[in-house]
Amino acid sequence: MTNLEHTVSETSRSGLGLIDFAGRALRLCYRAMRMRSDRAAMQAMPDHLLKDMGIARSEIDYYTSMR
Repeated sequence: MTNLEHTVSETSRSGLGLIDFAGRALRLCYRAMRMRSDRAAMQAMPDHLLKDMGIARSEIDYYTSMR
């Protein structure tokens, strides 16, 4: 293996490539959209359903935050 092939191989394994970056960005964007959707759905639920799940209305933001 030449030095150039070795460098390309290490770069692709370390996750620094443009495709890896784009994939991580898309996953993060999808996760943010999903959390926003989940938060809206939980806000629309009546209190008795939230209580059945063990969540208080004041805790919705905590459970749907991007940690």
